[in-house]
Amino acid sequence: MKKILNYILDQDLLVNLIVIIIILLGMASFSELNRESIPDSTLDMITITTIYPGASPGDAEELVSIPIEKKLRGVSGLDKVRAYNVENLSLLVLYIADDVKDKKKVIQDVKDTVDQISGLPSIVRTPLVAEVTVETTELVSVAFTGKTENVPYSRLREFANKSEDFFYDIDGIAEVEKYGYYDREYLVEVDPSALDKNRIGLNNIVNALKMRNIDFPGGPLRIGKKEFVLRTKGQFKNADEIRNTIIRGNDTGYSLKIGDVAKVTDTYEEADVHHRFNGRQSIVFKLWKKRSADEIKLADTIKMAAAGFSVPGYDDVDISYFNDKSTLTKNRIISVVHEAILGFVILGLFMLLLMGRRMSALVLAGIPVTFMITFAVMKYHGITINIVSLFGMIMVLGMMVDFSIVIAENTHRYMELGIRRKLAIENGVSEIFWSVTVTLLCIVIAFMPLLLVPGLIGRFIKAIPVVIIATLIASWFFAMFILPYFLNLFLGDSHKKGMDKREITLPQKMLSKIFSKKINNAISCEQKEDRNFEEGLFGQVQKKYKGLITAALKHRYLVVGVLVVLFIFSLAIVPQIGFKFMTAGGEEQIRIKVKMPFETNLQSNLEEMKKLEQLIIESVPAKEFSALHLYVGEDYIDFSDPKPPKATYKSTFELYLVPEKDRKSTADEINLVLRKKITFAQDSGYLSKDINIKAESIFLGPPVGKPVNVEIQGEDYEVMKKIADEYNEYLPTVKGVKDISIDLESGKTEYQYTVNEKMAAWTKISAYDIASAINASFSGSVATLVNQDEEEVGVRVRFPENARRDKTSLNDVKVSNMTGGLIPLDSVSDVKIYKGYSQINRLNFKRLVQVQAEVNTKIITPSEVTTLLETKFADIEKRYPGYIIRYGGEQEDTNETMSDLGNLFIAALIVIFVILTVYTQSLVMPFIIMIAIPFALVGVIFALFVHGQPLSFMSTLGLFSLAGIIVSNTLVLVQFINKFRDEGMSLKAALAEGGVVRLRPIILTAGSMFLELLPVMYGFGGKDYLVAPLALSFGWGLLFATFITLVLIPCFYHIAEDIKGLTAALLALRGINISHTIYQPVTYEPEVHGLSQEINTRTDKGKNAVRRKR
Repeated sequence: MKKILNYILDQDLLVNLIVIIIILLGMASFSELNRESIPDSTLDMITITTIYPGASPGDAEELVSIPIEKKLRGVSGLDKVRAYNVENLSLLVLYIADDVKDKKKVIQDVKDTVDQISGLPSIVRTPLVAEVTVETTELVSVAFTGKTENVPYSRLREFANKSEDFFYDIDGIAEVEKYGYYDREYLVEVDPSALDKNRIGLNNIVNALKMRNIDFPGGPLRIGKKEFVLRTKGQFKNADEIRNTIIRGNDTGYSLKIGDVAKVTDTYEEADVHHRFNGRQSIVFKLWKKRSADEIKLADTIKMAAAGFSVPGYDDVDISYFNDKSTLTKNRIISVVHEAILGFVILGLFMLLLMGRRMSALVLAGIPVTFMITFAVMKYHGITINIVSLFGMIMVLGMMVDFSIVIAENTHRYMELGIRRKLAIENGVSEIFWSVTVTLLCIVIAFMPLLLVPGLIGRFIKAIPVVIIATLIASWFFAMFILPYFLNLFLGDSHKKGMDKREITLPQKMLSKIFSKKINNAISCEQKEDRNFEEGLFGQVQKKYKGLITAALKHRYLVVGVLVVLFIFSLAIVPQIGFKFMTAGGEEQIRIKVKMPFETNLQSNLEEMKKLEQLIIESVPAKEFSALHLYVGEDYIDFSDPKPPKATYKSTFELYLVPEKDRKSTADEINLVLRKKITFAQDSGYLSKDINIKAESIFLGPPVGKPVNVEIQGEDYEVMKKIADEYNEYLPTVKGVKDISIDLESGKTEYQYTVNEKMAAWTKISAYDIASAINASFSGSVATLVNQDEEEVGVRVRFPENARRDKTSLNDVKVSNMTGGLIPLDSVSDVKIYKGYSQINRLNFKRLVQVQAEVNTKIITPSEVTTLLETKFADIEKRYPGYIIRYGGEQEDTNETMSDLGNLFIAALIVIFVILTVYTQSLVMPFIIMIAIPFALVGVIFALFVHGQPLSFMSTLGLFSLAGIIVSNTLVLVQFINKFRDEGMSLKAALAEGGVVRLRPIILTAGSMFLELLPVMYGFGGKDYLVAPLALSFGWGLLFATFITLVLIPCFYHIAEDIKGLTAALLALRGINISHTIYQPVTYEPEVHGLSQEINTRTDKGKNAVRRKR
């Protein structure tokens, strides 16, 4: 190592070139890093969507979902399969297992399997297989509204249609998803009485339209040397041509036209969802960006382009932008950058205070160089600049200077002994090279569990370990191979006379001007001034510490006993603080989910939601929210449980708040006001009491399940409903549990028609003919398609609106038989009234009923509720044999993630122990070094308790992250204790001296990390609630662990020696001789450690005094 250092110290050009290359590479990588608010947190999912027109949930389950499920059993690589069956639709959601390496193969296997499915009802449309991809992410929403409520929908639709290409033309936009944008349609509303009068059926009209609307190639016509194309043209151009289509006629000139029996309208398809924005009818575009596009840059580009965009003739239409993800991203990044800058300033001042200007300037100079390497690694791993990766940089900011501090401190120590600068650098680095390298390895191993956590949460936190590990390795490289060069370049020698002053070459001067002008200014002061400053300030601290450690060693058993009691007490209060997988705070969105009575139609739902919409707008101050988006007839899609969202009785409000710093009320306070206003409105009769309304604040983080989620699986819905009712009766008695729901809901009343086989055979009618006639009359049958203005326009035939709202219209339905006769529906079928379920869910090929609830975490945590349920219903599976009860949602996420993380952490500790055993050649030393790790829990638990925070996944990450830092500080401390014992010191003197020598670097590293995390912990410059728990547990845990390292480790070391001595004495009585100490002094090679000749030479010449601090 000394030879390498000797070479580096003389290679001005090489070192400068390496630094310049690192900076250029880092700057290039940084310029290509995209920015986003949070990392990708999308699940690996495949959806299979099958439309079954007119089907009940039971039909969708039995005739579509179950046949597909049976085929999917043979597909490997699937973790779980969920099926949702609602009116007209079967939706299967397949979750790919985390350990699958080739996910594309799984997707292809699913597609191939679905393609092979046969036997589905003929009316069922082809199942659509889609991958939930992360190649696109939502960026911003655009609302088109009328300036007044009287602006017709057609105006909004025309404006939106003309705007679509504008957004697609912006580079970086992957998709424009349209909501409330209904397709054009020619609606042919047939009068049932006119059909009966003219003895025709709906099928006659459908067939007439099909035969008339054609655009058919006739092949080539070859005349001589020329060739022509034959084509029959008959496509509809407008509604008049549809009206004039002849249904039948004769040679006398008689003809029956569509217009004689039906009303034809050029309109839009019937809405299944109504969208409103800030109190007005709207069309909404959601703009999705490409994965490669930068959120902030693309959003700025859109705003700049939109500023100059207009559609002439549409002054009555407004265009508004809302739910801009880039605003949140920008605010969060600015907040974290402010915290990072403040942390850096605090770090610099702290180091300046304890190290002086000279050393602190040199150590801090390595931070930008080190981060350049980090940026390159982030680019390679596809990590973006987001709240998590930025926090990783803040977290490692204090750690990354640790190696440089140790190197600089050890070099400084040798120079204080009178050693020449170059030799002091060589020996200072060589002496601790392997201990620092082992320390690095231990820290990297300690952070590996965070890198290996599987699944969604693992992807979410991946940036933290990647950033920290890359930065630490880069900082180790800087401290070992670049910092020594700068120390040799900028540090003054320890001897003013008789010492050769090293000439500063031109490249050094150039580098100094480029990178180190302030460093030159800082080191131009007299070395004596710095030394007096350091000795005066820190000497007192060392003196106080030496007295403390001497007293602690004297009462070592008492000290250890007190700390053990504290540890046990901290474990005892863990249940008091509770556990919550993800803590919330700083929300900028409130979601209000509404359920009307099940048989409510869409129009009635819309009218009631308009009243609730007005109540929300009046209840929340205009300055506190930016947008209110209402979708009537649709529920919010929750990716943790993606049920089909559309239902005529459901609605969702999305209330977007301004940033928290710009409003007086928090999201929870606004939520509480809304709940009170809504309750009052229902009590006063303004809103119906039959409406179920739930409001929740939305925390931006990885998607997790419901706080309370009981999954009941079996076959008989009546039994499952009985089990669910037991939970539903108990949960309201638990204080803090709210918004309880069972997803087994009664469906709409069904009129079920069954075929009268005898009459059907006699009249030559099939069950399919009956189903088609009913479907065409009420839902409508698309007879043909027309291409107009780059749109495909359907021609739909059905009964008029008034007939479709009248039950007696069923008597007007006529079924065409094989001979063209019209048979009344009631003569060939029987009808019965049935009430089923609105939705039938399945999980892993079995029926599923879920009981879900929210919790007030200020009163009780989800884990505590789950524990109560497990205790209360411990015997429920025995009481209901054949039925499975699982506690999923957030509790399932917690169990899976914490189990994985815990196992990985234990494995990491074992690996660290092995490394330390090999390095120290002892089984006892690793125990002493690692003994402080569990005691860090005391600091974490008490910090959370004092701050009123529950233990969470993020705070647990902080606890696990401490392991490497504790090992780092303890390892070097133990090494110095052993070194002083090698030099002949007594045990107590070596323990005290080791602590004194390591006091400054330990306080520097731990103190700097704690202080630079203060802005994140307490939100100086803007708090981010996602990473604050991690900073809180890591910072306060580190502070307590530092005390443990400086006091507990020497005590444990001494106790270990006591035990070894006692054991040796007892064995000696039996004639067995073993060593009386846990550490055997060794004689070091002169090349690295023999500095006595150098020191003695300086003493003889009187150039410097040899000072050794005791």
